Amino acid sequence: MQEAVVDSAFYFVNSDEHVDYAMPITHKVVYMAGLGKIQAHPLEKKYTDIFDSAKKGVILFSFGSVVQSHKMPSEYKKAFLEAFSEFPEINFIWKYEKDEDQIANGYSNIFTGKWLPQNDILDHPKLLAFISHGGMNSVMEGSTKGVPMICIPVFADQKRNSQLLVRRGTAFKLDKSEISKESIVAAIKEIITNKKYRKNAQLLSKMVNAKPTTSAERVVKYAEFAAQFGDTGTLQTQGRFQSFWLLYSIDVIVFLFVVIAISITFCVFIFKKLFKIGKRFLQIKEKKN
Repeated sequence: MQEAVVDSAFYFVNSDEHVDYAMPITHKVVYMAGLGKIQAHPLEKKYTDIFDSAKKGVILFSFGSVVQSHKMPSEYKKAFLEAFSEFPEINFIWKYEKDEDQIANGYSNIFTGKWLPQNDILDHPKLLAFISHGGMNSVMEGSTKGVPMICIPVFADQKRNSQLLVRRGTAFKLDKSEISKESIVAAIKEIITNKKYRKNAQLLSKMVNAKPTTSAERVVKYAEFAAQFGDTGTLQTQGRFQSFWLLYSIDVIVFLFVVIAISITFCVFIFKKLFKIGKRFLQIKEKKN
């Protein structure tokens, strides 16, 4: 399998070059983030009612499918609920997987659902922000739609993904170990009052969407090319044929290490000799005195 992967004609990567870090990569890497997620569908009435009843707007809160909200520690759930209640003019849509918990009972501005049409909600003009765990799909959907985000990374690549948006000025990052009512309230106030986040998010969205070809077009065209020609070798780097020893310059590192070790050993040897000569000289001088 490893050989088949390295000999692939192309690599489709769930990222975007305007969002991700600039990296030294080959032409085999094809960015395809946002595939099938650009065109939103009309929202159902239950969601449009939530937007219509919000005086200031709506904030979407979702930790995706892997990190599930119902498994969150109870003190964290309480912190989010109490923080959201501090913004009565904003409605919060929370992806919460267990309806039977009735987590939002007693909170008039919090609405939950086991599943949410995230892509469609992100497209609504009254959406103020997106609270996310920083999964790549959520990061790319938020970036495509131009929505400012509050990222609370949990594990894996989420910390890196969140930092991408912080670096672009489109998100505020909150560490999971710092979750409290006060920190959540502060994060929400920052993301909705500081206009730089929305301005940067909308600019990034325009850049992503203004590329000459869409993700779908790139995937189709490169897949057709691969089907016709396979791995022609024209995009293969020399590193593919080098051993681990050469690829990572271990031979050079070992050589330099040996040279440095010999130099240090030689210096220590010379120092010891000079020390002995100096010691003998002092002994002879003391005898003469």
